[in-house]
Amino acid sequence: MNARLKQMWLGALAIFLSGVFASSVLAAGPWNYDRQLPDRKAGVKIDLATALYVDFDKQRYYLVDAQGGQLVSFDNTGKFLAAFNAGGELKTPISLARSQKGVLWVVDRADNRLLQINPRLQKVQRFRVKYPDGSWVRLGKIAIDPKNRIFVLDQLRGSVLELDDDLSVKRQFRGGEAFAGFVDFKLKSDGIWALDGRKAQIYHFDNSGVASAPVSVSGLEFPVSLEVDSAGRFYVLDRHAGIVAVYGPAGDKRFEFLGKGKRPGQLWFPEELVFDWDERLCVVDEGNGRVDILTR
Repeated sequence: MNARLKQMWLGALAIFLSGVFASSVLAAGPWNYDRQLPDRKAGVKIDLATALYVDFDKQRYYLVDAQGGQLVSFDNTGKFLAAFNAGGELKTPISLARSQKGVLWVVDRADNRLLQINPRLQKVQRFRVKYPDGSWVRLGKIAIDPKNRIFVLDQLRGSVLELDDDLSVKRQFRGGEAFAGFVDFKLKSDGIWALDGRKAQIYHFDNSGVASAPVSVSGLEFPVSLEVDSAGRFYVLDRHAGIVAVYGPAGDKRFEFLGKGKRPGQLWFPEELVFDWDERLCVVDEGNGRVDILTR
């Protein structure tokens, strides 16, 4: 990379990561539609929204645009900050996480590699992830815990994997005999919560890796994502029905909200649920190319 391109690359990343920049529609249930990312007046086009990373410390949103090959950042009010493509290194990004050291880790579907983007060194490295037997991991969602441990979802085997410092598989998290494969997982202070989409079951692994009995949830067509709130309630996103269904800790259904469509507060083949720092519910809506943010 020549000096001019290097300077441009660093400038774009600095804006993207910067912490300096700084009438609701009623949704069914106890949630209100608050805003969307990007705002319709922002002049930013999202081709294929696949994931959202929420920075709780800096209160920033980072949206992954797979088809556009970019990461798009927003401040805590939803104001657009910057779009970033790592000097053209991002091809088909599908998931993003950030370490405590400020390093970005991006799953790129184009070549099934894990990208390490180091702002300090202005460097991008690409890695393949494999099992001890040499077989490759089909990389999906990525998350990093406060101890900087990297976890990824293997979309082929449906396992949640903890990686070691060499980015090899250190530990696997799977379900029991009837297990069909995880489609999403969330790292919480009490361990890992994971959703078996085909079986419509939610698993919990405590911080020592011990799994509790799965909780079954009902009334879903095609569950794809999971969130767990501070009261222990489960939020499950149904991609085909375009709804969010809410369940008690025992799997008892409480209510559902949103619905299929393209207007604000409606979903069109949504992909992911994420809570932000104020426990607002963020819904990554792939078909509509946006993130809907709801509040109570």
